[in-house]
Amino acid sequence: MKSNMRIHPLDKLISDDSLFFLEAMVPFVEFPYKKPLVLFIKYRELMCILESLNNRDYISSCGFDCHPNSTEDIFIQMCDFLPGDMVSSIKQMKQMMSMMEMMNAAQDNSHSSSPTNSTSNNIFSNNNSGKDSLFESVLSILNNEERE
Repeated sequence: MKSNMRIHPLDKLISDDSLFFLEAMVPFVEFPYKKPLVLFIKYRELMCILESLNNRDYISSCGFDCHPNSTEDIFIQMCDFLPGDMVSSIKQMKQMMSMMEMMNAAQDNSHSSSPTNSTSNNIFSNNNSGKDSLFESVLSILNNEERE
């Protein structure tokens, strides 16, 4: 885990400290015992988490009760737990969306003299000819880059 990343609230729900000791042992056990040990650790972690989810006050104290004011707040808080490359991708998408919003605002301003055309020329909306919006095209390009 990177030093700039916080401990995820899900990890806080695991109250059995002996599991951390068992995790540290995995590299040192013989090969045939690694898989059963890891399965046991993950089973115990899952059981601890499920037991913890029954206590609303405890899960709230562990950070499972967020009330963000906007979608942007959600992404900002999520970035604390994501690897650096994912954070940079999200920042790039946010910059692209801001740029498209500025282009949209500029386009709306240029068509303000014709109110019937301002909605149909919105770069985020689909036009009636069946072509994808600019926003959907950009998302399609980003998805193709991630697959490569």
